Amino acid sequence: MGRYRVTTEADVIGARVAAERLALQEGFPRLAAQEVALVTSELAWNLVRHAGGGEIELAMTNGPHGPALVVAAIDGSPPIADLETALLDGHTANGPIPPEERMRRRGLGSGLGAALRLSDRLVQETLPKGKRIVATRYLVRPGRQ
Repeated sequence: MGRYRVTTEADVIGARVAAERLALQEGFPRLAAQEVALVTSELAWNLVRHAGGGEIELAMTNGPHGPALVVAAIDGSPPIADLETALLDGHTANGPIPPEERMRRRGLGSGLGAALRLSDRLVQETLPKGKRIVATRYLVRPGRQ
């Protein structure tokens, strides 16, 4: 559990390692812990690429489906205007990412979509100054036993 300042690639790696370590400590199977690490990495990269930095917050909670690890990405930039579109692979909130731009971005444009698929819940919360993207992963995934 904790908060991690993320402004560089090294910070992304640090947050990712911390998330995987926490998941393993809390009894998540290795594959699930690696998926939590990937969710953390995707959210942290978005902080670096699109918000100029922010914080990753890791916490355990007990939700309606039992124990869960929560990964929150917090930054001071405006909320994502069209989160539904931004969750589509190869898209931002503004629509499709041109292939040549995807190459420059060092990715496929599937970060938020991947984070959603590897989580059980992904929501955006508007803050007085910025936003918080929250991904929740249950120890026992609802409907996937």
